[in-house]
Amino acid sequence: MAGQNQDSGDRTEKPTPKRLRDARKDGDVPKSRELTSTALVLAWLLMMMLCMPFIRARLEGLFGTVLSDLGQPFAQSLRHSGVAALEALLWLTVPFLLGAVAIGVLVEFMQIGPVFAPKKIKPDASRLNPVEGLKRLFSQQNLVEVIKAVAKSALLVGLFVWALYALIGQFVRLPYAPPEALGEAHWMAVRRLAAGVIFVFFLVSALDLFYQRHAFMKKMRMSRREIRQELKDNEGDPMVKGRRRQLHQEWAQQNTLAGVRRASVVVTNPTHLAIAIRYAPGEDDLPLIVAKGEDHQAALIRQAAEEAGVPIMRNVTLARGLYEQVEVDQFLPNEFFEAVAELLRWAESMREARDGK
Repeated sequence: MAGQNQDSGDRTEKPTPKRLRDARKDGDVPKSRELTSTALVLAWLLMMMLCMPFIRARLEGLFGTVLSDLGQPFAQSLRHSGVAALEALLWLTVPFLLGAVAIGVLVEFMQIGPVFAPKKIKPDASRLNPVEGLKRLFSQQNLVEVIKAVAKSALLVGLFVWALYALIGQFVRLPYAPPEALGEAHWMAVRRLAAGVIFVFFLVSALDLFYQRHAFMKKMRMSRREIRQELKDNEGDPMVKGRRRQLHQEWAQQNTLAGVRRASVVVTNPTHLAIAIRYAPGEDDLPLIVAKGEDHQAALIRQAAEEAGVPIMRNVTLARGLYEQVEVDQFLPNEFFEAVAELLRWAESMREARDGK
């Protein structure tokens, strides 16, 4: 536990792209709800202003229908007026609700882009835990939300006081002004308040968007141990990779030495290169390269050949040509036939001399 606490307090590194991708898959992305609500308020105001003639016409039609039904029987008047009221309600609410939904989705998409996170809609039993609920209630996120609400309320109250103070002189003179001045004064006050409210909302939204992104990146920070563990998960444990590489080299070395022990002759550079050639009449159609190596590998080939009694000849030109042009388990090309045939005859004579034939 102490190690975990120490590790969580040591998250000073920026999050890796993989960590951000994983968080996005889980639906954990930085976004500002204040920006969405502000855009919705502005969209509502714009739609109300643009659709005011339509709204006025619908309301006038509704009032006209109700007034015309006053002299009709109650049941008929109720049915006719009810249908007209329901129709007016649908026309005055559904388009605005659909527009608000479209604006909300657009603003969310512009903030975070396309996100598909089924995990967010899965039931979570931890939300029913009262202890976890208290932790969330007194969390830093909720504290920030309270501060935002208080700041927004204070700014709106200050804005109202400012507008009232700026227009108090005009309102005091309204009793002595013509009747049309009353509507103009109220319309001026509404415009000032609406402009101020939009400004306050956008100011709070911009600050909240900056804070949400900063808080998200801070929450996503990683410790160096987490970064190393992620690298291990992505690329494999370096120790395991090293062991696997070592086993592969040992396996290749064993195959090489086994091929050398079955070779007919080994040609060297003399120290940097070594190529083992096998040719058994009746078994091989052509001479075959069974092993080759350079430097340390060449030394191992020479040692294995000496232990197995395979003849070794120094031929710099032939060794370099075979090493560069012929791969292991590949038959000899035509241009090397004459030189290798001479080499094989020499190797056979060396074996006969050794065996005393």
